[in-house]
Amino acid sequence: MIPVAAPIRVQARLAAAADGPRPVLHASATAVYVDLDGWCVGLVSASATRVPCALWSTLPDIAHLAGRPVVVSDGTLAIGDEVVRIGRVVDPRATVVGRHGIPRSEPGILMTSGLDLPEDGRLTADHVATLVGRGPGLTPLGDDVLAGWLATRAALGRPDAAVTDAVRHRLGATTLLSATLLDCAIRGEVLPQLGAWLADPTATSADALLAVGATSGAGLLTGARLAIRSTTQDAWRAA
Repeated sequence: MIPVAAPIRVQARLAAAADGPRPVLHASATAVYVDLDGWCVGLVSASATRVPCALWSTLPDIAHLAGRPVVVSDGTLAIGDEVVRIGRVVDPRATVVGRHGIPRSEPGILMTSGLDLPEDGRLTADHVATLVGRGPGLTPLGDDVLAGWLATRAALGRPDAAVTDAVRHRLGATTLLSATLLDCAIRGEVLPQLGAWLADPTATSADALLAVGATSGAGLLTGARLAIRSTTQDAWRAA
């Protein structure tokens, strides 16, 4: 048995899923991701990033599970002969945003990445078309920027309906894991590192976020800074 903590919606998705085998999308020593009826659900090790669409284990690694079949039965995930048991349910939504002020004129650290990023932070549906699926990997860089922006706007209570709708219409243009994380971001569900930086924007919390993946943390931080810049400037104009 593998005890895990489960984000609220992951538990709900498993509970609603029909019994049967699930296709494995990715398997490594730190994470196993499967297709759960068009939504990506994972099992991650203690050393992996605790993404809001995964079951969080305390195992140091899960290499022994790679290559094993994955089955859902009565709302429970089984990988080979290992049954994953939910012992705790967590809410991954970012609910606290500390005092950030207006970021310097550069919206983030990706100004030379080739991405189409507006200096004032105001993303539009046109930006979405150029960002979704942009870049290599399970979570392309363009998607990470969008996820940081969407989640931060949600945490600030300032979601943008036009951008949200544009993202939802283009989820098929990226990987299933990335599309699922964008869906999570729309609802304000975030990685712990992004939630920590939003609550307390120090150099330490920024460095912890930047350490996530090869470019994922950088993309999330850039998107979050863009979102804060856009809403802060809007507030100044309204004052």
